[in-house]
Amino acid sequence: MEDTILPDETYFYKSQPLRVTFKNIDYEVRILNKDIKKTDTSVKILLDGIVQTLERSASQWYFSGSDDDPAFAQAIWHSISLRYRL
Repeated sequence: MEDTILPDETYFYKSQPLRVTFKNIDYEVRILNKDIKKTDTSVKILLDGIVQTLERSASQWYFSGSDDDPAFAQAIWHSISLRYRL
């Protein structure tokens, strides 16, 4: 987990929120990158108020600098790819 968003912090781009349900818990995800492509290897997101970076290794997505559940990172990417038709 990288940074916590403070009320006075702003980002250049904030997308509409995505709702991801994982293990019966709802999460709100916002994408902080303006352009997302299928070939991207990292995506910066805002996950329940905390800035995270999703990174791709081969065909798996995981949280950068964290040992959080890779299946959760994969579920977030799946939701992003459905929204943006990647």
